[in-house]
Amino acid sequence: MNKTHIYVPSLTTLGLVAAVALIGTVASIDPAFAQPAAGGAFQPIETAFGQILSFLTGTFATTAATIAVAVAGYLALTSRIPWMMCFSIVVAIAFIFGSAQIVSTLSGGLGGG
Repeated sequence: MNKTHIYVPSLTTLGLVAAVALIGTVASIDPAFAQPAAGGAFQPIETAFGQILSFLTGTFATTAATIAVAVAGYLALTSRIPWMMCFSIVVAIAFIFGSAQIVSTLSGGLGGG
């Protein structure tokens, strides 16, 4: 009996593919869509994204970040986590809570207004 091996991508591979697809989609969006439309045609989308942003940087994110730092601290205390992993956690938290400032800084240099 011939057994064929089926390739099953790992979660890391799937996440990388999803991130590349998202970045490609965002990069291909025409800047004209960001302009305010007559009558506020994009107001529902802006409201939905605003709620998502509030969720991802609000109380939930603060609680999750606090737990992540505490767990990383205990694991580092017992030498059960590499220091690079601790550093990655801290940098990820800085990116999450500094995302608005990072985007503002990057988009400010593009001459968008």
